[in-house]
Amino acid sequence: MDKAIRVLFVGPDTGLEDEINDALQHLGSWRVYPYLANSYAKALEVARDRQPGLVCFYSNGQDDDWRLFAKDLHVILPEVALVVMYDPGLFRQQSTEHELIIQMLRENVKDFLRRPLASTEIRQLLDRLLVSQQRRLSPHGLVLTVMSNKGGVGKSTLSVNLATELATRHPGRVLLIDASLQLGICAMMLDLPTTPTMLDAVRARERLDEGLLRQLTLAHSSGLHLLAAPIDASQATEIDDSAFARILNLARREFDYVVVDTFPLVDPLVLSTLDVSDMLFLLLQGTVPNVVGVARFLPIIDGIGVAREKQRIVLNLNHAKVASALTVADVESRLQRSIDHILPYTPGLLRALNNGKPYVLQSIRLWGFTKRIVVIANEVEALRQEILRQWTDEGATRGAR
Repeated sequence: MDKAIRVLFVGPDTGLEDEINDALQHLGSWRVYPYLANSYAKALEVARDRQPGLVCFYSNGQDDDWRLFAKDLHVILPEVALVVMYDPGLFRQQSTEHELIIQMLRENVKDFLRRPLASTEIRQLLDRLLVSQQRRLSPHGLVLTVMSNKGGVGKSTLSVNLATELATRHPGRVLLIDASLQLGICAMMLDLPTTPTMLDAVRARERLDEGLLRQLTLAHSSGLHLLAAPIDASQATEIDDSAFARILNLARREFDYVVVDTFPLVDPLVLSTLDVSDMLFLLLQGTVPNVVGVARFLPIIDGIGVAREKQRIVLNLNHAKVASALTVADVESRLQRSIDHILPYTPGLLRALNNGKPYVLQSIRLWGFTKRIVVIANEVEALRQEILRQWTDEGATRGAR
């Protein structure tokens, strides 16, 4: 089927027009009607008059004018897809790479297009962004990040069981990403193969899209998909924060719920996750060292810019009760924060871990650990329903206008 699209290209250099003309020669079933603007001001005029379906603007990462352009363009064309054209060296500058990508994603940039422009990459871009218009215009999937400031507190247990519970309700629409790159155990907890892994997605970075990302996940009988951590810890060095940000951005488009099990360290990769997270579950045990550590950790989370309404503090009582154990009131007093969810001590969790079968699939749902996971999953679903409702209301308002 012949597919036509108006595309606005924005860039100051004279060579861009020749690149566009050459690149648009072999686009298969796509027919592109190009417009070219050599300044942001001219581009806004063209956008207002021609109503393009896609806007590709050039950035060298040196100026800050693109940010204002993106905001103004969003006012004129709220639904337009915005793409950055870049020189290959731009995202190899490790000192600015993460910050620049995050800034662009914040300003509704949907994808990146490498220069010099090539027919194959433009065709793939159009397929990714525009073939499934309904999916593209729908709200992105929720990103649920599970964190702790130390290992061994049950972070992966919460991640796997929450993701599994959501998957039983939404088969094929939930992705668990094991971002504990050096010590990832999610595949083992699900009794899944160890390949493919996130490393395969990173190595396919130039051609990675939503479809390929799904192919590189491991499917679980519950309906869950897993993007596993690398097998060898030394391979984790190949996964930088920019590559992970791209994976996460694609995952949000392809899945309704993306659960990220993180490594207990605030590094650029975790920052990439927090920047797009809709909920952050911060897990701790009821021990003095862990509680004191989290009390020091919470101001860091606030300082990063994670809004309080997105934060959920989860107390994992994963040890049998003893006389000297801290009470919930003790923990809340030290944190100066309320506990949002309490996971009760459940001996069967250890057996589930050893068997590679998520506990929520084996237990009674009306009490104990599984009951709390159900409550958390209900809260997550309610958030998505609220986002969908707001999106529907906004769409109806735009239609009325």
